[in-house]
Order: sequence, then C-alpha cells, then structure tokens
Amino acid sequence: MTRCVASAILATWAIATAAAQPPSAPPAPMKATLGLPVSTIEEPQPAPETKPPEAVSELALAVEAIGKRLTVLTASDELKLIIGGQIVGDFLFHSARPVGPGTPFFLFPGSPFGFEQDTFDAHARQTALTFLVMGPKVCDFDSGAVVLLTLYNDALIVDRYGILPIVAYGQLKNEDWRFAAGLQFDIFNPLMPTVLPFSYLYASGNSGAYRGQARAERFFYPTPTAQITITGGISEATPTILSSDFELAEDNGWPNVEGRVALGLGPLEGEGPAAKRPIEFGLSGVVGQIRNTVPPQPIVADVWGIGADARYAFSDRCGVQGEIFYGQTLGSYGGAVLQTVNATTFEPIRAAGGFAEVYYYLVPECLHTHLGYGIDDPADGDLAPGQILRNETYFVNLIWDVTNHFRIAGELTYRKTSFSLLRDNDGVGFHTQVMWKF
Repeated sequence: MTRCVASAILATWAIATAAAQPPSAPPAPMKATLGLPVSTIEEPQPAPETKPPEAVSELALAVEAIGKRLTVLTASDELKLIIGGQIVGDFLFHSARPVGPGTPFFLFPGSPFGFEQDTFDAHARQTALTFLVMGPKVCDFDSGAVVLLTLYNDALIVDRYGILPIVAYGQLKNEDWRFAAGLQFDIFNPLMPTVLPFSYLYASGNSGAYRGQARAERFFYPTPTAQITITGGISEATPTILSSDFELAEDNGWPNVEGRVALGLGPLEGEGPAAKRPIEFGLSGVVGQIRNTVPPQPIVADVWGIGADARYAFSDRCGVQGEIFYGQTLGSYGGAVLQTVNATTFEPIRAAGGFAEVYYYLVPECLHTHLGYGIDDPADGDLAPGQILRNETYFVNLIWDVTNHFRIAGELTYRKTSFSLLRDNDGVGFHTQVMWKF
C-alpha cells in the first residue's frame, strides 16, 4: 500500500470505528488511504460490566483520550464527521530533467548539445486533507463517505498549486456487499508501490489510477481466513487527473467497464478501507472506447486491458507485491507511458508493463525499506516519431516513522526513458520527504 496518501484515511477510519459500532466485514483494500483525525465523534458508551478489570481500565483510558478531542457539528445528529490529513514537504534532486517537476513520471529527451539537465524541486503539493463521514443505517447497510483533497492543481503532471480532489465518494456496505459511487481508485490493477513521489510509478509499470466511477462488490468467505471479492463497475473513459493531455480525446458515448476477482488469505488486518489480508491474488480487466474527432471523420480507439496483481507477506516484517498488465489505449490508467493513441494516425497504442517490490521492516512498525523496479513498454510499431518507446524506474527507499504523527524518508531512483527519433535520456534522482500527520 502507498505510504504517503495511505496514512490519513486509515488512521481516520480507525479512530472513527473505535468510537462507533464495530463495522461489518470490510471490502477489498483500496489503492491508498490518509492521516490522523483532528476531530472525532461523540463519547462512546461505558464498557459493559462483564469485562475483566484490565479491559475496563484500557477502555477508560481510550475514552478519556477520545473525549479530549472536539466533536465536529453536522446538520444531522445521525452524521459524524472525522477530519484528518497530512502536511508534506518534498525535496527532489534529479540529474536528468523529469516530467513533471517535483512529480516525476518520465524524463525529457536528452540534450543534443550536451547541456546540463540537473534540477531541484521543493514543494508541498502532497499535503492533503481528508474528510470521513459516517452516516446512519440504510436498510441493512452502513452508510458513509470519504473525500481526499491535495494541493495539486488540475493534474498531477502540472507544476502548479491548487486544489485537486483525488477521492470523493459515498458508499453503502455490509458484511456481504459494498456499493460506492463518486471519484475513486480504479478497479483495474489496484496495487500501489511504496514510493515517495505522488507519481507512484505511473508511466513505469503501475497501471490503475483514479476516475469517476460506480461500483458494486460482493464478498464470500469460504473459511474464516479466506475471502473472495468480486468487483464490477462503470467509469469515466477520459479522466484528466494524471494529465490534462487526455482532454484532447472524448468518450464514445458509453463508459469504461471494469472488473476484478481477488482471493485473500490469512487473518484480516487493519480497519475500514485499508483492511487487508497478508496474502492476496487478483485478476482484473477493463474495456471501453475513446473518440478523437479528426476531419473528415472521428477515429474511435478501443480501450481494453488485462491485469494481474499479487501481494504476499512472508512475515510481519517482510514481503513482496507487484502487478503486470497488457492492453491498449491505457494512457489514462497510467499505462503506455501516459500515451493513449498514435500522435499522427490516432490509432490505439498497445503496451505491456508492470512493477515488483520487496520490503523489509528493520524495526517493526518504525523503520522500513522498499526496493523495486517498474517498466512500461509501448509497442514500437504503434508509435509516431517523437513518442516514448519505453520507460523504466529502479528505486530503493528508507522510511522512518518517528512517531504516529511524524515521518522522515529518503529515496534513490534511477530512471531511463527511450524515444523514437529523439535522444534517449537517463538519470539518478534523490528524494527527501518530511511528513506531519494530523
């Protein structure tokens, strides 16, 4: 799971569920979550007298800690609002000029004259604010909503500050079903590598991003330590959160259709959207169409992709995760190095790619390192002169969670981007990050 976006929704959800009724069995894990809350809900009821004295004492301390926080007033007594987030400072050095500045996806073409390309960026665009709404029961379902806002502008690739929503959805869920609608993470290939930049290896093998979507999930429990999740949904064909270049195309009058089947094994760990099992395998797919209006007639490009993802924790301290994909017109999903169609013919671009990551906790729940590699390889014959042939990234990082509210991290990368006609480029990057969670 991602570390930067992933801190706030998880901790916010944990505090909320600690003071409310225990939730039903949670859905399949999402791509990311965010910070610790500044506000909470009403004071919980006293613990039952039947609990042993030790449990009563622990619960009393928890209630006292929660009671010191302020309750956010809402328009209805049935709604509870939890606010959390993070303030993030990112400092990046690159020996080759990245696209975009401070959020590297790939590299600019190399200079034909050998000019220096060193860059340095310092920004706080990963700073985010999270709102978790817990609503009343609707029939047999718990209702709720999540909103996540960052300081990016109209797209992640643009080097400007603004307000960019990454997640904004409402949901109904119980032990067997979950329904959600709004701005969500893609169903297709939902894993994320643990890296520091908000680009998360998009354009380097990580496919599956964010878009407007409606989904339904069905949960089956063959055994107490096994879960099968079947997810289906319809989604926006041309989102622009990753890059505003996708505005050049339009949908062809129908949504993308996404689906995934996942098998999770082992005891459930965590709460809410971040709950997961230590072992999980998934298969996913997407189909759709986009349209480019080029005289004398529009050109329609079919969208399709198949993906596989896996996560395996060997112990509490080490594990692996990764995903692969193959398909065409997957630029808006982070595939094909963010390219959807040939720049001259507007025909679809096929691509294959994936990423793999190994992690190890040097100090449990405190100091951990992640090592990985990602590659995105569009089909050379589908590209116009000047388009990107291949992009790959190696990374290794060290993350120190000093406290539950403060983190320091560093990451070393080597990135290489190949072009048709233009000069290839490669370079080293170093990223330092400081994060305060609230």
